Amino acid sequence: MDSKVRSQFELLPRNEAHHEPVTPSLIQRIRRLPTFNHAWNYAHQVSALEDKEVYGELEIDGSHYTKIKKGNASPPSDERFDKFLDVVENEIPLIWWVEKRGYDWLSLRKHRNDVERRLAEVEQENADLKRAFALAFGQKQR
Repeated sequence: MDSKVRSQFELLPRNEAHHEPVTPSLIQRIRRLPTFNHAWNYAHQVSALEDKEVYGELEIDGSHYTKIKKGNASPPSDERFDKFLDVVENEIPLIWWVEKRGYDWLSLRKHRNDVERRLAEVEQENADLKRAFALAFGQKQR
């Protein structure tokens, strides 16, 4: 048994964030948000987590987090911003920013490593060969 002294907060069960799939309708809702602060708050709202479950993970004082939510303080711009996205399990503030700058979120993709890139090439080559085979032998594609 771990003999470390644990705070009450550590002993409480942690809720899991609600995960909202990024759909065109969600992006439309995000586009209508007037400010980054609204996007931040919407990301938190969609997660269905309690305030303390977010600011505790970000190691931000509760009163300062309240100021962030009210727009009286700026959200963190250091590694805690990434941590926030991980905690709320969505990218709503990032989507808001991308869309606000005139980019299409749905056409963006993450960078691939060499293995992922090679796998995509092989999958495309396989699909091309299947099409060529079907054309050459008059078979229907599946």
